[in-house]
This record gives sequence, structure tokens and C-alpha cells, in this order.
Amino acid sequence: MLKTPHWEMMIVWYFFLGGIAGGAYFTAAIADIFGEPGDKRVARIGYFIALPLVAACGLLLIADLGVPTRFLNMMRVFKFWDPMSIGAWAVGVFGLFTFASAALSLSSSPQRDRLRRGVSLVGMFFGFFLASYTGVLLSSSALPFWSDARLMGALFLASGASTGMAAISLILFLTGSSAAAGWRKVKRADRYSMIVELVLLAVFIGLLGSAARPITSGHFAPLFWGGLVGVGLLVPLVIDFVGHRVKVLSAVAAVLVLAGGFLLRYVVVMSIQS
Repeated sequence: MLKTPHWEMMIVWYFFLGGIAGGAYFTAAIADIFGEPGDKRVARIGYFIALPLVAACGLLLIADLGVPTRFLNMMRVFKFWDPMSIGAWAVGVFGLFTFASAALSLSSSPQRDRLRRGVSLVGMFFGFFLASYTGVLLSSSALPFWSDARLMGALFLASGASTGMAAISLILFLTGSSAAAGWRKVKRADRYSMIVELVLLAVFIGLLGSAARPITSGHFAPLFWGGLVGVGLLVPLVIDFVGHRVKVLSAVAAVLVLAGGFLLRYVVVMSIQS
């Protein structure tokens, strides 16, 4: 008989914050490497969103392990066969890249800018890994539903991208930078990422078939259909297409995207344990 892991809210938050961190860092790196001079604020905000969230992921992982020395022991030796060791190393290595990118973005010079872009080019692949790893970890288990969900890594990656961009656009709005071209670029990119996430979610549910019942019916169905699909994806998309000129509504859409990203991880993690 397979033993179901008793994961609590700390793991849901770990998955959620890791996705935002990876998505925000990726967005920042793209803006930094390929963007225009006016996009530097987008890059800086993305780096500084990722940095504390990665630190929070490390603290949540340590708290879940119960004993801080267990985390330090996992960092001493990399065990490619141990999912927890992979997760600890992913958080640790990505944390170093986020710190370096954030620190190098505090001031600008040609040499510093080149170094930061080089660091970010490599670091964003670790951001990709952290955002998608949690979904791959779940789909690699032998438990029903999780083991059938082979697209979960891609779905978590798309969700990480959309929530990371939503976090950046929200901070830009709150700091009075929503009139800049960078804000419009982030909102447009987030719109496409939400569409990709919706398509992946539809394929995800279609491939699962009856195995998707833990999230599509019963106790978690309202959160999945009404919360994730409705409030977290469809409503923000409608706002972005219809009311994107009203910046307050666009900020509301960003908050709803973040809520949808949280609900995705909540229903996936908790439904198998109910």
C-alpha cells in the first residue's frame, strides 16, 4: 500500500513562492539581456522579487524538515537520487544567482552590466528548474493522480512564469511605474503566458481523464473550476483584453493571477491527501 505524504501548507507555500521566484527572475533576465534601457527597472524589480522569495523557500524547506542540520547535511553532498537533496541544492544555487543579480543591479557601469547579464543568463535556467521541479517531483511519485500527471512540470513552469510576471507588474503599479513601456511589455507577456497555461491545463486534464477526479470533482472542484480556472485565469484574461487601459483593473488582474497560482498548487498537493 502506498504511503501518502502528509504535506501541510508550508510545502504549498514553498511550491508557490518558488514558482514566482523563478518566473520573476526569468522575466528580469530577459528584460536585462534583450530589453531596452527603459526596461532596467523591470529587471531590477524582478531580481529583487526573486531574492527574498528564494530565501523564504529555503526557510520553509528547513522548517518542513524539522531539524535545520538536516538541510545543511543535504547541502554537503549532492544526491541525485534524493528529491529533497535536489530541491535543497536548487534553492541554494538559485539563491546565489538571485543575490548576485540583485547586487549587481544596484549600480550600473559597462563592466558591471555585462557581468550581471552573464550571471542572469545562466541563473535563469536554475529559475526554470526551480519553477518546474516541484511539478516534476510530484509526477515522479507512485501515488495515483500525481503519477499520471506527466505534464505537471510544464504546467507549474507556465504558472511560475505568469505569477512572476504578475508580481513584477503589480510592484510596478504600486511604485508608480505603470506608465512606462516596461510595464506594458510585462502585461502583454503575462497575457500570453496565461493563455499557454490555460492550454496546458486543458491538455493536462484531458490526458488525465478520470484520474483527474481528485481536483475536478468533489471537495476541491469549486477551488479548481471557480478559483483557479475562473478567478485565477479567465477573469484576468478578460480584464487584460477588455480593461487593460484602466491600470487599476490591470493591477487587480495581477492579484487574481497570483491567487490562481496559489490555488493550482494547493489543489494539486492537498487533493491527494484528502
